Amino acid sequence: MYYGYRCYTKENEPLGWLYTFDSNLEYAWTNKNLHWCKRWKTEKGAKKHFDYYNNNWQFKSKGGYLKIELMPKILENKNSSQQRWNEANRDALYQAQENYNQKRPIMSFRPKAELLEWLKEERWTDDNGEPETDASLLNRKLEKLKNLEQQGF
Repeated sequence: MYYGYRCYTKENEPLGWLYTFDSNLEYAWTNKNLHWCKRWKTEKGAKKHFDYYNNNWQFKSKGGYLKIELMPKILENKNSSQQRWNEANRDALYQAQENYNQKRPIMSFRPKAELLEWLKEERWTDDNGEPETDASLLNRKLEKLKNLEQQGF
């Protein structure tokens, strides 16, 4: 469920739901293509930009106004061009994912308890007092080990 801007005329007649096009410079309304519309998951999000869109809609509609209302359920467009391409080219997608995974492997291991204790002692904290993440700690230690090996230790 989403919150959207319902467009009204200056005579209080509901028109439809606000959408923009041409880089947010043109304003229009629709009752059919709700996936085009400006929408937010929370009412707070819709209120955040309300004044901007309401002022522009008042100018465009010559006196109309917007209201934040709960939108009807939006049926997602199942046949988008991207989805059709993905379905037609599954092999290419799997190959691209496999190439990505080969270049950037995810390594997993279980260090001994003594090593975990040592890593806790070695962990730095940043300027905000936040502890160093596991990834940055391990990268820092591996970099140090690499430098020591290059020096002949």
